[in-house]
Amino acid sequence: MGTVIMFKLLKWVILLIISVFILGLLLALFIASGINESTTYTEKDFFYYHFVTDKDIAKAPRISGDYYFKSYPGDGYAPSNAIIFRGVTSIKPLRDYLIQLGYTRSYGGVVQAELWAKPNQGNGDCFYLHFNTATGEAELTKELNN
Repeated sequence: MGTVIMFKLLKWVILLIISVFILGLLLALFIASGINESTTYTEKDFFYYHFVTDKDIAKAPRISGDYYFKSYPGDGYAPSNAIIFRGVTSIKPLRDYLIQLGYTRSYGGVVQAELWAKPNQGNGDCFYLHFNTATGEAELTKELNN
């Protein structure tokens, strides 16, 4: 009797291992299918929000109730992650947040967005902050250089 129970238990353990392997393979294929494309998502998209969103972007203050996220794989450039707000009147809370993280605004050159970097970190991560006053759209992007 004991060997029959052991055989059944072994059969179920093997089936469980095979099932976990197949699910892992499917998850890997799902992730790899969009690896070279930008992805747009919201906080309600559990997988993307919790596994793709950079922690500094996830913790950014919500300056509007209408916002979404974008992830860019890089494709020859540094990968980046962004939060885009609509219906914004001020980006001061985002500037204050960047200062709190230890970033300072860099000036100079003709740019479409404010560049924020940590002092004495030449090739470190940086942020771009863009605000279109005409449309009320603001975008905070973190470029991952590490």
